[in-house]
Amino acid sequence: MKELLYRIQFHDDQQAFKAFYQQQMFPLYQFALAFLKQHQPAEEVVNDVFVRLWQRRNTLHEIENIKVYLYVAVKHAALNQQRSATTFTEADLDNLQVPQIRFCAGAEQLLLTHELQSAIAAAVRQLPPKCRLIFKLVKEDGLSYKEVAGILNISPKTVDAQLIIALKKLTTSLQHYLLPQG
Repeated sequence: MKELLYRIQFHDDQQAFKAFYQQQMFPLYQFALAFLKQHQPAEEVVNDVFVRLWQRRNTLHEIENIKVYLYVAVKHAALNQQRSATTFTEADLDNLQVPQIRFCAGAEQLLLTHELQSAIAAAVRQLPPKCRLIFKLVKEDGLSYKEVAGILNISPKTVDAQLIIALKKLTTSLQHYLLPQG
């Protein structure tokens, strides 16, 4: 990521920017979707944040943590979008259809069956909205407790407590898959 940011800032490298966008877009889109509950506005918010990032690419060195910066920018843009939307229709987060939920990539993911992936996705969808959002930011997007706390304006202890709730609920929901077959 640092190499891409260097190329963007000092060489105006559009290919590097495209690669950086592709790395960061999906988790930010899902984050925006949690606020906006509609696919197109969520995508537009993320794209607007990246346009502004490109416009101020010469000051990227001033950003301490680009990942947290992007999440906070998307959060503020999404909240602004919500306030300004005249035809905003509220959707129930529990019934929201989120595009494919990604978990840690690697060999473990390759071993998961389609049934297990569906069960995990369903279990995550059953989490309370705030709990689901925090779970996604920490476990799927790889943000630290402190980063999530900063993004959501909550304490790290709240992040920890919500993760404990999420893991307990997921363990209960997926107990059938977690128990050894005998």
